Amino acid sequence: MNPHHQIILRQIQTAVPGRGQVKQRPEHLGTTRKWYGLKNAQSRAIAIAFIADHKALSYDDWLALLDSLYQGDSYEERCAPRTLLGKFPRYRRQLPLARLDAWLGCLNGWAEVDSTCQTVFTDKDLLADWAGWSALLGSLARDENTNKRRAALVLLTAPISQSPDARILDLSLELIDRLKGEKDGRITKAVSWLLRKGIKQHRAAIAAYLEANAAALPAIAARETRRKLATGKK
Repeated sequence: MNPHHQIILRQIQTAVPGRGQVKQRPEHLGTTRKWYGLKNAQSRAIAIAFIADHKALSYDDWLALLDSLYQGDSYEERCAPRTLLGKFPRYRRQLPLARLDAWLGCLNGWAEVDSTCQTVFTDKDLLADWAGWSALLGSLARDENTNKRRAALVLLTAPISQSPDARILDLSLELIDRLKGEKDGRITKAVSWLLRKGIKQHRAAIAAYLEANAAALPAIAARETRRKLATGKK
């Protein structure tokens, strides 16, 4: 285990589970890993404290720490990279996308996937290497691993709401077309999520897509997107 990983793990192990978390079952998060019952805010605070104490962390040490965390035994360890990715944007933009692909293969269940994919990578990240990102997302959407297919959709939920760039919209709709026939809840809910997030920057295009494809979309996606268009609420 990476020595920096050991520091973070000790903090996870000694933290007191958050109020209300003790009653929640880890299966609700889609994970069967060891679960310490920490709230997201607690896990984030542990990572923030580590970053404050290791401001001189090098790129190579950052990569090695993330490699180690993604092999951790617990849910909290595999979700810890979220903050380390978010707080090191310069390192994040140097990240080889093949490395990210490998890390995504270490995640299981909607919550682990979303910890790395939701709001971490921005429109600027994607547009800085559009060829690489579009190839990665297309590959993830074709992967036999359902968790990776969910990741393809969730990785776009922030960028599509941040940018009016038509490339992000077009790729999002292309991937939705590829995955809209799936029945797994990890996919159907992600399709709904991506369509609804697209409304902020691409309202007319999302409305037109929904009109043309409602019958082929997961029922939850069609219903929730219509509601969002009509009311502005989920």
